[in-house]
Amino acid sequence: MAIRIKRVAETLIEGDLRHADSGQRAPLCITLAPHADVTPSEAPPVRIFLGTEAVQFRAERAFVYSIERVRDPARTYEIYLMKDFEGFERRLWLTGFTNYRFMIPELAGGTGRAIYNDTDQIYLRDPAELFDADMGEAGVLSINDHDTSVMLIDCARMVRLWNGRSARRIGNRELERRMREADLWGDLDNAWNARDAEYVADASKVVHYTTIHTQPWRPTPQDFVYGANPAADIWHRIEAEADAAGFQVWNSAQPSPLLKRRFDIGDFAAPARARLADFVAAATDVGARRAAYYGYDRGARLRRAMADIEITMCDFADLVAPRAEPAPVDMVFADGLAEIPDTDTPWILDALFARARRAVVVAVTLDTSEERDTPADAIWWYQQLVSAGSRAPDRHWRLVVRKPRRIRKPRVWYWSGGALARRDPQVWALTHYKTGHRSQTLGVAQALGWPVSEHAIRRSPLTYAGAIVRDALGIGAAEWPHGLAAPWPDVIVASGWLPAVAARAVARRSRARTRLVLMGRRGGRIGETQNIAIVCKHFDLPPNPRQIETLLPPSKVATAQLREAEAEWPDLFAGAEGPRVAWLVGGDTVQHALDDDTALALTQRIRDQVHAAAGQLAVLTSRRTSQSATDAIRAGLYKRDALVGWGEHSADRNPYLGYLAHADVLVVTGESESMLAEAVATGKPVYIAPLPTARPNLRRRLADRVIAQAGQDRFNKRGSARPQEGLQYICARLVERRIFVPRRNMPELHDALVDQGVARMLGDSLTGWRPPAWHETEWLARRIRALLPLPGERAAEAESETPRTGDSRVRVG
Repeated sequence: MAIRIKRVAETLIEGDLRHADSGQRAPLCITLAPHADVTPSEAPPVRIFLGTEAVQFRAERAFVYSIERVRDPARTYEIYLMKDFEGFERRLWLTGFTNYRFMIPELAGGTGRAIYNDTDQIYLRDPAELFDADMGEAGVLSINDHDTSVMLIDCARMVRLWNGRSARRIGNRELERRMREADLWGDLDNAWNARDAEYVADASKVVHYTTIHTQPWRPTPQDFVYGANPAADIWHRIEAEADAAGFQVWNSAQPSPLLKRRFDIGDFAAPARARLADFVAAATDVGARRAAYYGYDRGARLRRAMADIEITMCDFADLVAPRAEPAPVDMVFADGLAEIPDTDTPWILDALFARARRAVVVAVTLDTSEERDTPADAIWWYQQLVSAGSRAPDRHWRLVVRKPRRIRKPRVWYWSGGALARRDPQVWALTHYKTGHRSQTLGVAQALGWPVSEHAIRRSPLTYAGAIVRDALGIGAAEWPHGLAAPWPDVIVASGWLPAVAARAVARRSRARTRLVLMGRRGGRIGETQNIAIVCKHFDLPPNPRQIETLLPPSKVATAQLREAEAEWPDLFAGAEGPRVAWLVGGDTVQHALDDDTALALTQRIRDQVHAAAGQLAVLTSRRTSQSATDAIRAGLYKRDALVGWGEHSADRNPYLGYLAHADVLVVTGESESMLAEAVATGKPVYIAPLPTARPNLRRRLADRVIAQAGQDRFNKRGSARPQEGLQYICARLVERRIFVPRRNMPELHDALVDQGVARMLGDSLTGWRPPAWHETEWLARRIRALLPLPGERAAEAESETPRTGDSRVRVG
């Protein structure tokens, strides 16, 4: 109910801006004719009525293509798109098409059969099998008498109960009740409506992504925090096949009737003009020499602003059934796309990307009038550019969306995506004062292979708090504190909360030209952008299409650094005859505790194992190691053992890497994934010494309650998960924004490292072995570059979905 209340409030304040107001009276029909190389079947056409809406444009395309994949090539299929019908009160509907299904008997002329499907479904078997099924005396077949999301309808039997008048005046539950009372319902094989986890390979015929907050294409991220779906891979595979086939529901050869009528009438309103600065900045960044402009400007302004660029003025109507391929240009500018019906926006964008060699820039002024052709929704436009850009990954794109407001200045959104703007990208590494975060940032930034400049984010909370407040009020300075100023970089790499705040501030000032690579549990939130988040799998954070899951955090420890450190510190472990063992000690965290007793017991245990092997032990403490724990460790060591306390050496003369280089075996306390990452990166045997669990503090207990509530689905009478709303939605949003985060699943991480053969749990003896090579940071750099390709360069996928470690694979999302 909460989501419905939210939508009612939105429509009362601004109107129903998420839907086009095309006022349709009849559905749009897509006909899949028999293939030219077969004899047409004499069987009647398979009629399918699809409940859909503008925000489901990706799902609608996948649905239609799923039928094209499995249909009988000799038979005709008619797919009727039901959306934006006039005369319906949609504000209390969960979807934008809830009651349209009850018009089908009338829309079908009261005769014959018809299939109904929601748009969040895909066919894995020929729908003709369902269309031809035996109905007996039933008027409707569905998997139960409360679920009408997939139906086979006898239109003649149902037209008196279900028609345009009843669909507009009566609620869906009442119309279903009347069907039951009239004894018109019949049972349908569950395989025709396998909902989410009900999918069974080689058995399910229709997969229904009915849990709205797990739909893989994430249609309304402003309403839900999306989680993983067990059948997501099937949907993504079908979309990828549609991309490879160049399939669109409508196209230049067959545009929608709405677009034909629009061009025939020719009453395009003059849209608010785009800011020329947006076009000029993009053209400068990509070095464009030839450009094409699509829109309603007569060109004088553009030509004056970009005198050194050859500009061709074009019309969107030129894209419909072109007689010849238009000449390619470096860059395409598009203005006024809000005048194009939403049905045709996807293929129009594909055509613009096809003409551009390097970049596409789209400026949209949202049409908030009552007779708009597209949703007045910035997120919808962003998703359109993401979808089109994914089919042309070697091109850069930018989107500027303006929403007019009566009193205040227009609200403006900026996005960029696809390839980077320049072939020589500049990278900023925003480094944290914490050693682990700094190591991660520099490790990734340097592994990318592009020029890197390091910018330290100082520990100055009041300065940053003031800058954050000024930005929120819209009065922020052109610079960010401590010298972060234009010219802005192409990419920023940052780890930790404070560097992530600075990185986002820079991205805003660059108008999204700067792309971000953010790491860490609290710093890695990217929202609806083309930035990249890097998180460890054991963080158990909500998924995101631009989120890369790794086993360990990145590390700057590399072979070359170890060799330099070995030469710089030649006398470490001097006189050792047996194995040289370095123990890296962490300390207290919210989840783990290193008390004095634990510190002493671990010291004695490791000390005895080292000396039993006639080896030498060096203990290196960290920032989190308390003084009392350090004293306990010192008390447990023998005189010939070494203790290197935190802060005993200056930052530029720290023997930490020297000990990693000289050691034969490493022992690491198990609460720190950063120290584990650095140890594993050396390629030496690593033993994990787990620490006891700490008693949770008040914030941790509250976080546990929030996270439990965020994952608590409720179910309706149909057996489907209810949409995420109310307290569940609030808690899920708090987790998505990293205000509260799940506990780090350290046992899962330890088990994974052991499975990979790069670590062992601390036992009764320290023995050496040869771990497989660890290349996760290198793999991660390749994956990032695949998501941030250079302009004009095909985005190559990483060598595998997961990085190799010897003959094993690390599970990475």
